[in-house]
Amino acid sequence: MSNYERVRVGVIGVGQIGKRHVETYAAMPNVEIIAIADINETEAVRVAAQHSIPNIYTKVADLLARDDIQAVDVCLHNNYHMPATVAALESGKDVFCEKPMAGAYVDAVKMWETAQTTGRKLAIQFVTMFSNETKAAQYLIEAGHLGKLYHVRSVGHRRRGRPFVDGYGSPTFVQKEHSAGGALYDMGVYHIATALWLAGNPTVTRITGRTYQEIEMDAQRRAVSGYNVEELGVGFVHFEGGLTLDIVESWAAHADNLGGSVILGSQGGVKLDPFGYFFSLGHLDFNATTNMNAFEWRLHNVAQNGDAYDSPQQHWIAALQGRVPLIPSAACALNTLLISEGIYLSERLGREVTPADVLAHSNSTARPV
Repeated sequence: MSNYERVRVGVIGVGQIGKRHVETYAAMPNVEIIAIADINETEAVRVAAQHSIPNIYTKVADLLARDDIQAVDVCLHNNYHMPATVAALESGKDVFCEKPMAGAYVDAVKMWETAQTTGRKLAIQFVTMFSNETKAAQYLIEAGHLGKLYHVRSVGHRRRGRPFVDGYGSPTFVQKEHSAGGALYDMGVYHIATALWLAGNPTVTRITGRTYQEIEMDAQRRAVSGYNVEELGVGFVHFEGGLTLDIVESWAAHADNLGGSVILGSQGGVKLDPFGYFFSLGHLDFNATTNMNAFEWRLHNVAQNGDAYDSPQQHWIAALQGRVPLIPSAACALNTLLISEGIYLSERLGREVTPADVLAHSNSTARPV
């Protein structure tokens, strides 16, 4: 495909997140949205009319049967990701899927293996991989300024931001039968996957962790939602080569902040939010800030293809056009789900667990589309 050929896309699911994806594609001159699919036909018709999308389906299979769609964007709840993605890959489509990769590790493995077998591209939406802070950290790491990486911290914090019960989003976000998990699956995947990406996506050897649901919530909203997921997840991970990772992810916590994600190396360290670069020269310790606006400007005006790293969808389309290599977001997403499910399993078994333990205990949460 040439750099200027338009990518023909189909979008599955036009709920809260799907609408954002459609709006992003509609604003991109190198994308043509061929069709959308949603069980809510009324809403699908409304979204299609708003963006002049010519084809509407209520069944995923009907959209996938089209031979004029190259790539499919899956914007469904977590437990529907695997069936839709596997069906799309097997129909000969490349797939961009919302995070997390799936509701269960065994389902994510099936997605990964299907992509490898079919030879199709698979990417997972991690907007944090394309932040200026992440790009700056990657720049320093690739240039060797941090030396040997030995510990990473993945942090996410909301003071009180649980979906639905704290005032936004739908009840399905807090129901295991739809979303499979809480804070770790909703927001934690962003921070964990980004930390893994910066660390080179190392191989997991051991996982331990706990989850919590302790803070009071509106009683009526709790009853209506059937809230049964965690508001706080914590974990500790060992990797081959000695690297370690600690995780704290909060939808609600009685603290003003929990600090930002951190990458520690033998020659320097980086904090992502707010961005900081730390190193020592002899007896001098430096806490460096960065002109992010100038850095971003040069990525666009000096380096090539800077726009291909502005957002997950822009990168996805650029990779489909052959302009840039595809960031291995799916490989990082697979490792992220291994870690997240490993935390749940560690709590359930009351001990440290291995990847083999997670795979042996992982049960599909997939629901048909």
